[in-house]
Amino acid sequence: MKRLKPMLICAVIFALGAVAQAQTTLQASLKRAETRDDSALPYRQAIVTISSDISAPGHEKVIRAITIRSTRGGPTMLINVTIPPKSPPRDISVLVPAMSAADSYTVKLLSGQTAQSSLIAQFDLSLDWPAEWVTAQNFLDPDAYDEGDYLPPVWSKQILHMVIAISAIACVMLTASLLVRPVLRRMFAAAVTAVIAGVSLWTAMSGELVVTQLTIGDDERLLLVSSRRTVDYEITAPFSIPLYYNLDEMASDNTTLHTPEKLLINLRPGEVRLFGKPSPPSNDQGSE
Repeated sequence: MKRLKPMLICAVIFALGAVAQAQTTLQASLKRAETRDDSALPYRQAIVTISSDISAPGHEKVIRAITIRSTRGGPTMLINVTIPPKSPPRDISVLVPAMSAADSYTVKLLSGQTAQSSLIAQFDLSLDWPAEWVTAQNFLDPDAYDEGDYLPPVWSKQILHMVIAISAIACVMLTASLLVRPVLRRMFAAAVTAVIAGVSLWTAMSGELVVTQLTIGDDERLLLVSSRRTVDYEITAPFSIPLYYNLDEMASDNTTLHTPEKLLINLRPGEVRLFGKPSPPSNDQGSE
């Protein structure tokens, strides 16, 4: 019995901890706007409701941002907020892509103002759209990719010639340093040559743009972006619509839309991305 008593005490403490955890009432819900609004096409107005009445220890965190992404893919919508613990329920108007009539979204509550901030809570929420409200087709444009000669960026001939010349001169100077006596002076000459060659190469290559950005199309409705190396890049309005070649590309996209100011994307070497302008509002707006 003496051994059972400490075990019972531990069991009670564990149970109380579980009850305290269960008292956490952090909740989120998502609903669409009651009336159709085409002013932000291809994004639709929705309302996310956050209740942050958090009473369990370890959950006293201020919500600084919300991310919303359709489970079908597309851009991640980032909304900066400030919701202290134990706040009353708050309705927040958001823009989301309407990818299907019966869509579902991953909603994350974050402790910082970027999509990479620490996660506080995550919810999988469903949202039904009227069929005429669905805008998935606005994000898919394989014809735009097929019609253009969108080659990845390459180094200019001038830069390549400079790199070859600098490398050749460096090789000659390193070879000449072998004739220097004594050994310490030889090592010093070789080190100085290597440093000068490295700085010269870096200076020559840094003059070339890493990211290529070009407006294309008869009405300049598209923005082409590509990069020579992996880089995080910011795209500003009005090109707020990432365009995809197919559903697989849409599903794997990591674009973050800081509504409504800018897009943040991660470009990989040789990757070509297209972005479009929002469509003008249609005249046949209506409600469900």
